[in-house]
Amino acid sequence: MAVTHEETTRGAVRHFFAFAEPELDLDDICLEVHAGEAEVSRALAHRVRQITVVDSSLDALTEGKRLADREAQTNLIFQRGDAAALPQLNRTFTLVLCHDALGTDENPEAVVRELVRVSRPGAAILLADSRLGVEELSGLLSGAGAEVKRTDTAEGHAYVEAFAP
Repeated sequence: MAVTHEETTRGAVRHFFAFAEPELDLDDICLEVHAGEAEVSRALAHRVRQITVVDSSLDALTEGKRLADREAQTNLIFQRGDAAALPQLNRTFTLVLCHDALGTDENPEAVVRELVRVSRPGAAILLADSRLGVEELSGLLSGAGAEVKRTDTAEGHAYVEAFAP
């Protein structure tokens, strides 16, 4: 029996949720970049105060919003934008996420710098990717000034947690 793309995505999102679990707090103000249809944000929404979902694709955001509305998730804010040039102010978020997108971004260094910039001091930054390994993700975070705390690999993905300076 073949595994579908949807099943693979669900499995990766489940593992990302499990990796994020120690950092989740009902008071968290979160950001997810390169969010697509917000699979990760929709999975985490019941565990945090608010999530801003950013993606460059209006179609993906529209579908994610439709699914969130169907699930009565009212704490997600959908915003079209560039992950390498976020409009949010410095030190806005207590938890920042990027799931399976940095490996295809033209400038992952700029994206990670933005993630660190918009994170409050001590905020958790969680990255997962199927194309970049733990060393590459850790290097991006360290290069942007974040302190890597925890790593994992599972289901073809690398997972890295760091804290913002």
